[in-house]
Amino acid sequence: MDIDLEKLKKNILFRGFEDDEIEALLQHFSPRLMSVHKNDTAVYDGDRMNEVGIVLSGELRLSHIDENGNCNLMELIEPSKSFGVMNAAGNYRLAFSAVASLETSILFINIDPIFSPAALGDPLLMRFLQNSALRLAEKSQELTKKLNDSIRRSTRERLSDYLSDESEKAGSRVFTIPLNRQELADFLFVDRSAMSNELSKMRDEGLIKFSKNHFELLLEAPPENNKKSP
Repeated sequence: MDIDLEKLKKNILFRGFEDDEIEALLQHFSPRLMSVHKNDTAVYDGDRMNEVGIVLSGELRLSHIDENGNCNLMELIEPSKSFGVMNAAGNYRLAFSAVASLETSILFINIDPIFSPAALGDPLLMRFLQNSALRLAEKSQELTKKLNDSIRRSTRERLSDYLSDESEKAGSRVFTIPLNRQELADFLFVDRSAMSNELSKMRDEGLIKFSKNHFELLLEAPPENNKKSP
């Protein structure tokens, strides 16, 4: 199987492993490759998933449609990133669908061997188990932040946090986000019109500049609860 091991090394699950160790691990995990065309669905909301997916190329967008028909964009999965670790570890059903926004290649691995008694005597499986625990903790933290943002924070605070994160990823105050306006609203769990109005206010206040999905941070937005009443 032709797999770019450098992509796997960038994933937390394979952190610290050499090429020959990754190849040995894959023999335990029944790896399979999937190619997904743009706009096609790789896995569906409600499916039971016992594998971890790692994007090798392209991009997946994880989204959930609620009972009112609203689309909530949960996460973007770019190359070297994984999804489904919590589902595979607990054999839980998915709470999202994964749709390819580009031509996408995914490696699926069955991680059941790390939970078997035999894993206790296999140093490679034990190291992978440790990395899996770190990934589960990381994912738990991400979900907690997402929940807190959706419950407590204002539209401006959500926008400010998101734009600051994207600026940090780019290493520059000038950057391009991977989402259009509707996708950004879905990702932040806010109304699109209210979000667009807030972006315009932030621009008028000299905090940001933007054109479509190109942004520049001019000043750090003040915390919502520190603003003084006029």
